[in-house]
Formats: sequence, structure tokens, C-alpha cells
Amino acid sequence: MDFILLLAGMGMLFLVSMIEQSVGKARRKVSEVPPSGVPHRLDSYELAYLSGGPRRTINTALAVLATAGAIRVSRGSHVTPVHGAPPSPVPIERAVLTALAARPGGYRAAELRRALQTHPALTDLASGLEGRGLIMRQHAFAAAWKRRELLQVAGILAVGFLVLLVALVVIGEANIALGWVGAMVFGLVAVISAFAGYAKHGRLLRNVVTREGREVLRSARLYHPRGVRNQSSLSMAVGVPVALYGLADVGDPMLCDELSAGDPGGDCAGACGTYSGGGESYGGSDFGGGDSYGGSDFGSGSSSCGGGSSSSCSSSSSSSCGGGGGSSCGSSS
Repeated sequence: MDFILLLAGMGMLFLVSMIEQSVGKARRKVSEVPPSGVPHRLDSYELAYLSGGPRRTINTALAVLATAGAIRVSRGSHVTPVHGAPPSPVPIERAVLTALAARPGGYRAAELRRALQTHPALTDLASGLEGRGLIMRQHAFAAAWKRRELLQVAGILAVGFLVLLVALVVIGEANIALGWVGAMVFGLVAVISAFAGYAKHGRLLRNVVTREGREVLRSARLYHPRGVRNQSSLSMAVGVPVALYGLADVGDPMLCDELSAGDPGGDCAGACGTYSGGGESYGGSDFGGGDSYGGSDFGSGSSSCGGGSSSSCSSSSSSSCGGGGGSSCGSSS
């Protein structure tokens, strides 16, 4: 009996492992489609969304507007609009200013991020990136989502197996011997693995950056190395560094500390996360690594926007607040 229980426990863990691997395989099969080779010119907010999702995009807007003097960030991470500041033509900046104007007393930065995370300005931004093949459309992962549901089923079966083990001891059909203990351990690991994998893949299957999107980010980071600022416009001097590397690169430690309060990825001692990078994990910091936004830099590569390993970038426009109209070119070739 003990030997049979031990084999059953091992089989349960093996089943969970196989299902989780199949989910990852289905996800990678879709997200690793070869790049189209078409060059992409992205502004700072598109880079921010690609690099860190809605959170990074909102943080970039807050950094640009605060540096431009359009909003005030006071102690306690309190954000208020500056009376008389000119409106901005940039949708995400306009969304921030409108939200602040509609709420007397303003918002805390974390509250403002939550309030704006599903704003049309952000969903439109995401749709544009999806249309250009830089972020995967959710329906593309239908097979992976279905396989993920099997992980939950396997987890429930593993819980049932543990209940069975306890019941067998209670009714005297099994003893707490080496085989029973081994079966219990395998069953516990299977339960933990199943539900942890279910949660992990739930994050990884949302807002996944494609291989082409990762190439674009790589080119942008090569052209805009960390610590080097292009002072041609506020968008290039503040917007692009924050978009690519996080609030730590805003250039103002006090502003970084206040804006990052309550931000799960807001480490102002280093990069504040990066829609993410190397590895198999929309998280690194907030959303794993791999092909989700929110992780490490994506290494090196080449770009057709300027030859070699750089991309040709120029500021195309700027908002009246000094905002995110500058463009940054990245290539997927």
C-alpha cells in the first residue's frame, strides 16, 4: 500500500510538471514569432508601455509633467495640478491633468496610477502596439489559457489526493510510514506547484511583449544608454529615460521617492522594474521576466534606423507642458 501511495504521489507531481511545461511551450510558440523586419518609431509613452505596461506609462507622464511644472508632487506622494499650467495635447498627459482637475485636493501617486490604469488613453496605446505586432493580442494565447486551466484541475486533484492520504490513516487502512510520508510530500509539492504555476502563467499571458517588441526595446536602450541624457527636449531628457529604465532615471531623487511611494516596482535605488526581460517569467517587477513587460534589459542587437547597433532618433514634437511628444526609434530587424 505504501509503495502504491508513493507512486501515486510521484505521478501527481509529474502530471503537474507536464501541464505547466505545456503552458509555457504554448505561450512561447506564439510570442517567439520571428520579427517582421519593419522599423518602428515609438514615442516615449509607447516605449514606456512596452517596457513597463500601464504603471510605467503613468509614471513617465507624472515625471514629465512634474519636471515641466504642470503638476506639483508634495511630501507624502501627493499630486496636485498647478493652476494656470497649459493643457497638453498628449493623451496620457491630458488624462493625468484631467483626473487631477476633477478631484479637489488631488491624488496620491499610487491612487492616481490605480485610477488611470484602464483609461482609454492607455488602452488605445496598447491597441496601437498590438496592431504593430509589438504586444501579443490576448486571443492569440487561447491554447495556452486552456492548458492553464488544466493546472487548476490538477491542483484540485492533488488536494483530493492529500485528503485521501489523511483519510486512509484515520480509518486505519494506511500507516504513517516512510511510503506514506513520501506520498504526502509529493502531494504537497504538487499542490503548491499547480496553484503557483496557475498564478504565474496568469500574469505571463497578459500583455506579453513579442520578440519583435523586445528587439525594439533593445534598439532603444542601445541608442539611449542609461545615464546619458538627450537635452533636446523634455521628452527626450526625462520621458525616454523613465520610459526605458524607470523612475530611478528621472534625475531627481526626491521626485523619484515621492512618485514611487506605493509603487510595487518603484525602487529608486536602481531601475524601477522594466512589460520585462531575460528569463521565462507583463512581470519582472510587476507584470516576471521573459516576454512580459516589467523585467531586465534585453541585451544588444541591431537597428535599421541608424545602422549598426543604434537607432536614429529625433524629437518630432513636444507638448505645451514639455511632454511626451519626442520620438525614439527602435528596429525589429
